[in-house]
Amino acid sequence: MGLFDNLFRKRRDAFMGPADRDWRALVPQDVNRVPEGEIGRKRAVRSKLPTILAVGFFIVLVGVLWWAVDESVTGAPSAGGLRYKTDGFLSADFVKKVVANGPEGFGRDVRSIKADLEADNQVVAADVRRRTDGTLDIALRERLAVAKIASLPGKSTPMQVRIVASDGQTFAGSGYPEQAVRNLPEIQDYRATGSDDKMVIEGIEIAAPFLLTVRTTYPNLYKQWSAVSLRDCFGAQEDSPGSNLRVTVRPGTQPMDRPALVEIVFSTANWRNELALLGRINVDELLRRPGTTSQAYVLKMSIQNRINASSPVPEPRLVPAPLPLR
Repeated sequence: MGLFDNLFRKRRDAFMGPADRDWRALVPQDVNRVPEGEIGRKRAVRSKLPTILAVGFFIVLVGVLWWAVDESVTGAPSAGGLRYKTDGFLSADFVKKVVANGPEGFGRDVRSIKADLEADNQVVAADVRRRTDGTLDIALRERLAVAKIASLPGKSTPMQVRIVASDGQTFAGSGYPEQAVRNLPEIQDYRATGSDDKMVIEGIEIAAPFLLTVRTTYPNLYKQWSAVSLRDCFGAQEDSPGSNLRVTVRPGTQPMDRPALVEIVFSTANWRNELALLGRINVDELLRRPGTTSQAYVLKMSIQNRINASSPVPEPRLVPAPLPLR
């Protein structure tokens, strides 16, 4: 019996320790185990801080080197190449002339080039970068034209036409095709101070957003308008009774078999709602109604006529246009 037991019974481990001893107690476990609790978490963060700082320093170093290569003018050719694009009409020759305006020419600092480009009223923003081969990358964003304005600087000088931008600024319109200028509605009956880029037009802070909204939201209407009169626009006093914008309609856009619509009148205080209302009106049907016996009409879009506050007249309404003076 004893021999049989020695041959077939389960052998004990070589380690003759206590029978309930676990092997994990013999193998060293995680000696860097983070203690639980707030102190342990803080200790873990502090242990990783050198690595985080090293990575951050490397990223900053790469950024500084990239900026230095991009912005530096050292070694740039005096007549480097140019990659140019714009969303308007300014030509590459205009940009080259601005860039070369200085003793360093194409090698001068990109910040000064950017400042000189943005000094022109036609330019809203200029993005100027120098590539590693010295080539200049220039992208211009130009002001959006919404109208034109004609002025006579002096008795001996010819009529000067300037472009009116959507923010009310005026500029010469370099590079604009003649047809593009001709299609812009003209600002008329205005009061202005200053000249050229310093011109300030009374009421343009109302007329420019008005024309921008029409151009972008109601393009078909915009194409039919030839002029906007500021004669009765009182500028900052836009809520004043009788303050309005008078729009002249192009004759060529009118059907010949009905009375013509020659003018549309908008109030300066409520023109946004009046534009939306005009978009829902069938003007052609109004002009073909019985009783429209005049040859031409004015459409008054004021939702309420505020000139006579005691008995306001609902609008819009058609009124016969006054006959032109002979």
